[in-house]
Amino acid sequence: RRATMEALPSDRAEYQGKLLNATARQKNVENDAQLLQNRIALLKKEEARAWRKIQQTKGRAEEIVRMRKENERKNQEKVVMAKRAEEKERKLAEENLRMEERARRARAQQLAEMYRKKQQEVAVVKLEKVNNKEYVQRQNMMSLKEKKAKREAIKRHEEEIAAQRKAEKAAYEQANEEAYLRRVREKHTETRRKEKEVTSLEKVEMKLIQKLRNTQQLQQQAFHELESALNGDI
Repeated sequence: RRATMEALPSDRAEYQGKLLNATARQKNVENDAQLLQNRIALLKKEEARAWRKIQQTKGRAEEIVRMRKENERKNQEKVVMAKRAEEKERKLAEENLRMEERARRARAQQLAEMYRKKQQEVAVVKLEKVNNKEYVQRQNMMSLKEKKAKREAIKRHEEEIAAQRKAEKAAYEQANEEAYLRRVREKHTETRRKEKEVTSLEKVEMKLIQKLRNTQQLQQQAFHELESALNGDI
């Protein structure tokens, strides 16, 4: 049946040529943009790595100085910590006695509550047995009505679908040509946007290269500071 229909606009040679040209141009611009984005990502990664090394180097120098002072402080605190530990053990023993008493009272309350809930559950089960029988009878009545209503709804739905398909088929051919031409226009628009994006990304790339050079100089300065700290100059 499709073979006997007139060719749609999207199948005509003149439309295919326009779409292929627009698609090829868009793909080239997108490739250029992707390459620039990859280079920018690498520059940003290198910038972050350089800053991490700077921070690590500075941190190492500060750590050396801090450790010297920390060792002196720890020696002074040992006596104080021993006295605090003794006092803490005494208070802990007293607290354990209080906790054992509270736990004993809590267990007694839990047992009483469990007995009360068990009695309530037995009463609920008896009531549910009576209600379930009535519920099953009501459900059987409702099930018959629902089955009839579903059959009628299915029939109406099938009729609506048939009418909808007929209308959609009539509108399809007209919409196909409009959609195809719109795709060509959209591809041209997207290509122009990507060309602008490529220009912008090239500028960003140059700025990041210069920024990375500055960061590398700071990294060298941080290494000198670490060397001074290791030699005891700080």
